[in-house]
Amino acid sequence: MAETFKNAYLDVTSTNTAIYTNSSGGEAIVISLRVTNVDGAADDTITADVVDGTSGNSRLAFEMTVPTGSSIELAGSSKIVLENGDSIELTGGAASGDLEGFASVLEITA
Repeated sequence: MAETFKNAYLDVTSTNTAIYTNSSGGEAIVISLRVTNVDGAADDTITADVVDGTSGNSRLAFEMTVPTGSSIELAGSSKIVLENGDSIELTGGAASGDLEGFASVLEITA
C-alpha cells in the first residue's frame, strides 16, 4: 500500500466549496481540518459537510462560531475517513473570505 500525505487550503466564503476531494482511487484519512478566522473585528460561522460520493452528505459542523482571531479544529481528536469520490465542503456565514480552511490528509492506495 502506498501512503501519501497531502495538504489543502481554502479561503472560505458563503458559497459551499470543497476543500478536499478524495480522487486517489483508495481511501483518505483526514488528520486535521482547521478553520481560522483572520478577521480582526468580527466573529464568523462555519458549516462543514462530508459529501459521500454515493449516498449524500453528513454535517461535521453547522453554523459553529469561529471567534475573531481564533482557530477551531473540526476533526477533533478523531479522524475522518473518506472513500474515493468523497469530499469535504466548507461554507462560511459571511461572503468576505475572513475564514481560512486547512486540511491535512493521508491518502492510502493499493
